[in-house]
Amino acid sequence: MIVACSILVIVGTLALPRFLVVDSQREEKAVVAVEDLLRMFAFRNSAGLQQVSLHYTRENATLTLWIMDLNPADPDGPRVWQQDRLSSPVELPEGLKVERALADGLPMTEDEWSIATNPDGSRPRIEISFAGKDKRAELVLENYSNSPIRADDPRARVRQPIDLDAEGGAYDPW
Repeated sequence: MIVACSILVIVGTLALPRFLVVDSQREEKAVVAVEDLLRMFAFRNSAGLQQVSLHYTRENATLTLWIMDLNPADPDGPRVWQQDRLSSPVELPEGLKVERALADGLPMTEDEWSIATNPDGSRPRIEISFAGKDKRAELVLENYSNSPIRADDPRARVRQPIDLDAEGGAYDPW
């Protein structure tokens, strides 16, 4: 009985650290996935003619990429916001949360926010801070522009959440 208990204690001490590392690895993978999403945001902005938006929903702790594109149901009509088909949504693991998000230094609301590129093709400077059980991280995507636009300029329409359910809004082919 003593030998069996000793073996269980030894196995438990070897296995416990591995279980604790799993949460840390999940948080690290989520931060890397958000980095990739920010790279895709910058790539889609620089390579395309469409506006791009990073959208966050606190309710399900998900970051997604959206593009302003033709509405397949009405190609001659106005462009609509659609979820980007080339990037996957990033669901933050339990315990990891967006602590702070800034667009050109302006704070985003806690529950839901969107940071979109400007119609002239420029994009804001994006800062996102994460806090988790084992991980703290801050990601920054620098801005660029052909002509500087101040964050309080009315042309920099990136401060309010995008109404993804508006009339003629997001098209979901699935």
